[in-house]
Amino acid sequence: MRESQRKKLIMTGLGKAQKKSNRRKYKCIHPNCNLDSIKSHSQQKKGQLSSIAEDSSVYAMRKNMYQLFNAEMKDLLSKQTIGEASRYKGYCNAHDTNIFSPIENGNLDIDNPEHNFLLLLRAVIYEYASKRGMYDQKKDILSQVGHLFSYEGKKNYEASSYGIKVFLEKDAPYYLSLLFDIYESKDWSKIQYNSFQIEKNIGVSSTTCFSPLREDHPSWMAENFEKPQPFISFSVVPDASKTSVAFVWFAEIADLCGEYSRIDINQEDISNVINTYIFCESEDVCVKPSLWEKISIPDKNMIYRHMGESDSLSSANRVPLVLDW
Repeated sequence: MRESQRKKLIMTGLGKAQKKSNRRKYKCIHPNCNLDSIKSHSQQKKGQLSSIAEDSSVYAMRKNMYQLFNAEMKDLLSKQTIGEASRYKGYCNAHDTNIFSPIENGNLDIDNPEHNFLLLLRAVIYEYASKRGMYDQKKDILSQVGHLFSYEGKKNYEASSYGIKVFLEKDAPYYLSLLFDIYESKDWSKIQYNSFQIEKNIGVSSTTCFSPLREDHPSWMAENFEKPQPFISFSVVPDASKTSVAFVWFAEIADLCGEYSRIDINQEDISNVINTYIFCESEDVCVKPSLWEKISIPDKNMIYRHMGESDSLSSANRVPLVLDW
């Protein structure tokens, strides 16, 4: 089979897999709820996204199967309407509305422990729902075009799904159970946080989870493979005149989170530190269009190379500053 024909068949198969993925329904994540989940926003459309939108659009993470098989430099951020950006299939409409109403519509109080818990909950649910969708999507792709992969290509592709499978089968059930227990008991002592407010809208919004160990995560997991993977949530919530920033973690992993408890709004390099966490750790970032469009192509490509990489904070000044600080 010619390479051009193989690529054409792969693109056709990806189209079928994409349609199947888009049609797939999931039940509400809340325990004992059998309603279908809706496409929720991990970043509130009428709040934080509207505050950075221009012509009702933002630059947001592109989620496209075709990019997985494009060898060229990928534009990871694309211009999207705020109705399309940052969506996931998590809760049913009733639970999504009732659970998160305390922190929406400008009501977020960054000093309130319940509000910080809800930021953690939303970030974890988004992470779980995204990985669940990604895992099923990978299975759809393998079903449609796996026979067109080389032996090594198929082997590597299957291996790339293993970490997601471990998260879904081991880590997620443990942490979801812990989160729902905290939500029902209102025992906020089971979380810790370092949250602060920037007195301007910095033009960027984000909701994500990442390992507090960053580049040391693999070695820690090798020594603690029986334990759930530790993670911390990171939320950047802009509104008309300010931006709230929240690092939230479970109290049981407090000994791993000293780096985040020491972050200070008044430290000299705070803008670069926040910028680095947003663009090196977040898989769910939205940017004000005029901010992103003024970034040079070389700087955008550098940011794309950093995305998803656990760089140490010593590299903070090497990540081009996007924030309107």
